[in-house]
Amino acid sequence: MASLWLLPEVAAAGPAEAWLHTQAMTAQSPTAEPCGESVPPLEFYEQVSGYVLVAAFGFIIPAILFNSKKAKKILGILGALFLGGWSYLAYGIDYEEIKKTIFNYNLQAEQTLANIAEAQDRYKSEHDTYIDDLGKLRSHLFGAHGLKQCVKILELNVQWDHWSAKARHVSSPHTVEWDSTSGSSLKKG
Repeated sequence: MASLWLLPEVAAAGPAEAWLHTQAMTAQSPTAEPCGESVPPLEFYEQVSGYVLVAAFGFIIPAILFNSKKAKKILGILGALFLGGWSYLAYGIDYEEIKKTIFNYNLQAEQTLANIAEAQDRYKSEHDTYIDDLGKLRSHLFGAHGLKQCVKILELNVQWDHWSAKARHVSSPHTVEWDSTSGSSLKKG
């Protein structure tokens, strides 16, 4: 069953499935512990909340319509449990704290991309082109703060006149993009 979440078709199905796929990949990562707790996207909570609310009313409405006391009691209890789950999702979770955590993770990814941008600018001034090998670029990263171990560079596209990159903190549900055509290393794309 767990191997189903690793399939790209399942991971692309929605935010909940994508988060579960990320959990599976982060659990296998050696840097998962020092990088902070993985945070599901807010859409995950919205999606689960909607399903739980539909299930609650799916039990409550038949409980009202049935004549059997035993069926009413069972359906009513199930409806109340699901309604309690929905109320926890709606009122018991600190969404502001989740937003702050996601923001901080994304900020770390952006800082790493800014360091790459600074190194790319240095390399371009020395060699009149950008470099697409992060291994070779590391020597130009020492003046900056380097690459953070918890940030994974997902994509690095380099042309002779511009470059772009995507990065993601291993605990964040979002990716951060940087494009050199939007300015220098001081300006995010």
